[in-house]
Amino acid sequence: MEREGLNVASFARRIGVVDQTIRGIVVQRRNKPGFDLIVRILQTFDWVNAEWLILGVGEMSKPEQENLNNSERYSIKDLVMYLKEKDVKIEKLIEEKTEFKVLYEMAKKELESGSL
Repeated sequence: MEREGLNVASFARRIGVVDQTIRGIVVQRRNKPGFDLIVRILQTFDWVNAEWLILGVGEMSKPEQENLNNSERYSIKDLVMYLKEKDVKIEKLIEEKTEFKVLYEMAKKELESGSL
């Protein structure tokens, strides 16, 4: 969770379980992860070393994944969400620019006509 920058709720959402499931394992330490949960984690985070996750042996990351930079670790879904957010921001900036351009043109006309 820490490596991905996720809290309990966002981690649970990412792997497709309710956050109480993760909270019972990570925070309250009253449950142990079952097979289905371990599989979900390994399918969601393909860089996680299964031997480390199940047995606590070896490194957390798979050796071939350790040299990848952060952008190569993101899933397609994450990248699509990021691009959608950027598109929304760009559209807002275009709208603001258009509004300012209209206001500028109106002020310029008023200045030229001597109204100001």
